[in-house]
Amino acid sequence: MKCKLTNYEIFFSAFGQSLLVLGILLAPWFSSHGIGDEPPLQTIVFQPSTEDFANPERGFFHFRDLTNTSGYNSVRSQDHSLIYGRILASNFRNGPLSQSFLNQIQAGFDAARANGIKVKPRVAYNDGNGPDAPKSVILNHIQQLKPLWEANKDVIYLMDAGFIGWWGEWHHSTNGLDNNADRTEILNALLDSLPVDRMVGIRTPHFKREIFNGSPADATLSISAENAFDGSNLSRVGHLNDCFLASSSDAGTYVTPGWTRQEEIDYIGGESLYGPHGGETCSLSVFCAGPNAISEMQQLHTDYLHIGWHPDVIQSWRDDGYFDEISTRLGYRYELQNAKLPDEVKPSGLLNMEFTIDNIGFGELFNPRNVEITLENNTSGEITSAPLQIDPRFWSGGTSNEVEAVMSIPENMAEGTYTVGIKMPDYEASISDDVRYSIRFANEGVWDDVTGINVLKTDLLISENAAGATYQVGEEFEEIEDSSTIFLKGDFDSDGDVDGSDLLQWQRGIGNPFQFSDLADWQANYGKSSVVPTGIHAIPEPESLILVGSFFLGLIFLR
Repeated sequence: MKCKLTNYEIFFSAFGQSLLVLGILLAPWFSSHGIGDEPPLQTIVFQPSTEDFANPERGFFHFRDLTNTSGYNSVRSQDHSLIYGRILASNFRNGPLSQSFLNQIQAGFDAARANGIKVKPRVAYNDGNGPDAPKSVILNHIQQLKPLWEANKDVIYLMDAGFIGWWGEWHHSTNGLDNNADRTEILNALLDSLPVDRMVGIRTPHFKREIFNGSPADATLSISAENAFDGSNLSRVGHLNDCFLASSSDAGTYVTPGWTRQEEIDYIGGESLYGPHGGETCSLSVFCAGPNAISEMQQLHTDYLHIGWHPDVIQSWRDDGYFDEISTRLGYRYELQNAKLPDEVKPSGLLNMEFTIDNIGFGELFNPRNVEITLENNTSGEITSAPLQIDPRFWSGGTSNEVEAVMSIPENMAEGTYTVGIKMPDYEASISDDVRYSIRFANEGVWDDVTGINVLKTDLLISENAAGATYQVGEEFEEIEDSSTIFLKGDFDSDGDVDGSDLLQWQRGIGNPFQFSDLADWQANYGKSSVVPTGIHAIPEPESLILVGSFFLGLIFLR
């Protein structure tokens, strides 16, 4: 049986060898056409700022009653964003919390949200030198409060362990709760009642060691980079010192036999890389002197302190010229050093970017928070954002952090000039659009107080005429986590480059799955490889040039 050959088969069988030779002759033409560099990255250097300004989840806090909203509106006017929200339950030592009392607590959270601040709640049954409540009452109160913690997670900074003893500071219990078993049961109940990504501050380090290791001198189990933020009770308990810098033992904070003050500081500092440390001072001492105070805060990664107590200590820092440094460095303080961005990018292109950000604060973030890259259309004002797959809670105090990201530009992104920025909004949807809860960088001229964005560049051009390749990207602006999963347009065989093999793949698949119009993508990206390093040409392989030359000569022959 004889088979009739198609025109293509006649072409490739009868004239294949001669066309390959002609294809080679055309190689110089193809090597100089259709091959382009990715747009080079331009370095932008940022200037630091010494301004003291309010940032969420850090800094000096103010004392307020959570059941009385008086004075909430004055916190941010002093460039602060935190309150210690006392819940004084002295009227309920022997019974359940009343609904009206629970409503007052909710009103306190509502007022905090309305005023752009966060709360560090603590439940106590006295204001010092008074009775606390029986354990059964405490456990019942914790269950009653659980819905409030869940409903107001967005404005809860962290929770003091509270409940036991004078001021809820876990000493002088009138109900015999000064023992490890009762402390452990109450702490576990409190942790269970809180959302899993909210932490608790415990009054002394030896209490924590005894709860989790069975002995106040045993630090075998502690928070580390490996178990940080894993949701375990161990990782959710930080450190609270309400007599900070008061004496060699900080008035009973550091009392474990065989442990020196420096060993206690090293233990707490190791954990506070990934959790809270803070409290208040309670009296003047040699340890309060500015240089020592700053040194210990650096080692302890101190996140927050009471602005109102002790007034003599706070005033001494003002008088000696150390207050401003302490105020600006409590918690995190992010300072951009530089960023690298291209001047232009295509729709369906990749936006390569790098930035270096230092945390010059004492402490860190310990609640979840995204780092987003934003594109704002300079004509329409429309803002598009995409989160990066990084966790800023690991940007430790005193470290420099280098971030590299590849962002995909959707095909339908409007052409024009854009402002590129970094936004760190609150993680909770209820307040994520409230700029008062977005993090401001400590740099001159980067903060946009309308959008809550830290501006990197105001003139990124998105244009079809921009240099670089186009890719098979999705419909959203997003980070490309794995560059091996994204392919060039025209890379029909998905091998990471656009060459003659793709042309053959396209020929064989016209109609299904490819369309004739797809040839334009192949022509535009011919000779390019996926994720081409900046400034480096992607040189097509000789075999690809031969196939391309053969294809076009074949078209001529068939005509």
